[in-house]
Amino acid sequence: MSSLTKPSRMKRIVTALLLVTIAMVFSAGCIQSPATGPAVPLASTAPSEQPGQPAPATTAAISVEETRPAITIVHYVPAVKTMKDSELLLTLQVPEDWALSTRRLVNPDDSEGLVYQTDLLKNDTFFIQTYTISRNQDQAYRDRFRKIWVPKPVETTVAINGITYDRFESSSGNTTHVAYIVQKSSANERGYASVLVYAADTGNRFEKEDFEKIIASFRYFPGDEAGTMPGQEIPRTG
Repeated sequence: MSSLTKPSRMKRIVTALLLVTIAMVFSAGCIQSPATGPAVPLASTAPSEQPGQPAPATTAAISVEETRPAITIVHYVPAVKTMKDSELLLTLQVPEDWALSTRRLVNPDDSEGLVYQTDLLKNDTFFIQTYTISRNQDQAYRDRFRKIWVPKPVETTVAINGITYDRFESSSGNTTHVAYIVQKSSANERGYASVLVYAADTGNRFEKEDFEKIIASFRYFPGDEAGTMPGQEIPRTG
């Protein structure tokens, strides 16, 4: 039988429970809740503005091209007129202010038959030579351009308005030389063939283009249409 009485055991149990309760209360008081105060902002890398002082000026880079005025190049396209030669059976369109004329040339030593030159612009800048088909006449033109034009011309074959040409082109300095030689098979019904020649100024960006448009308008027509073919007659000066 235990020496402890019942009241003593009860007293010891109560004391133990009291000690446990005090320990729990003490532990709860030592636990801190998370801080709920205002957040501290992160330091900014931007410069701060002082009261009473203007904000620092912002410098924007300006491109030179943005300040350069735009340049518009206008291509003036003049009104055209239709010209014709009822004897040589040819027609073409040229600017209204051009004054065309045709003259007979003295035949080269190595050719036969008639040769005419139609001057579109002065100083052989743009002209047409029309000749009767004869021995080696067309070949003489080819040999001439190959010999006198430097650098050696680029040769191609083109067809315009039913006419087949041997085309020659050579550029040197500020000038582009171009010639269209009508092949014999494309001569008109009266036996005339032509060579169209021009010298374009490369400093004028539109001159070659304008001359090519005139070449594109050149054509032959049948003899029975000479009286009804529209256009002004090209005057003869010799």
